[in-house]
Amino acid sequence: MRLTSFALAVMLASTAPAQAQGDDKFDGAWNVTLTCPANSADDDDARGYTHHFPAEVRKSLIRGTHKAEGQPGWHFLHGRIHEDGSATLHLDGIVNNPRYAINNAQRGKAYTYRIEAQFEATKGTGQRLTGRVCEFTFTR
Repeated sequence: MRLTSFALAVMLASTAPAQAQGDDKFDGAWNVTLTCPANSADDDDARGYTHHFPAEVRKSLIRGTHKAEGQPGWHFLHGRIHEDGSATLHLDGIVNNPRYAINNAQRGKAYTYRIEAQFEATKGTGQRLTGRVCEFTFTR
């Protein structure tokens, strides 16, 4: 009986690193490109823009920032990447230039939206779910 318990403990211990590795397979430094083309809605002519910023994934949680927190032009991207690479992320931001914001939103106005994303080992893509069209690319 003791031998069987010992063998079981050794087997479980040898599988633990593989399970832990699955939880952090996306961990590391990522580069984020956010591209929002000019808005084509009939009642809104927000200009297009592209922003590049770094992000870090730790224990499958992604966090990335563009510009200084609390300042106009700031973005904070965050959320969990699931083991299959799927993710619903959030972006919190502050409007910088009203000409690039939906409905000419006032400079300094806070906003937030969700992003549906899919990650692979070295790349990923995502789309804004509400408001104007915005695309995300993620690369290592």
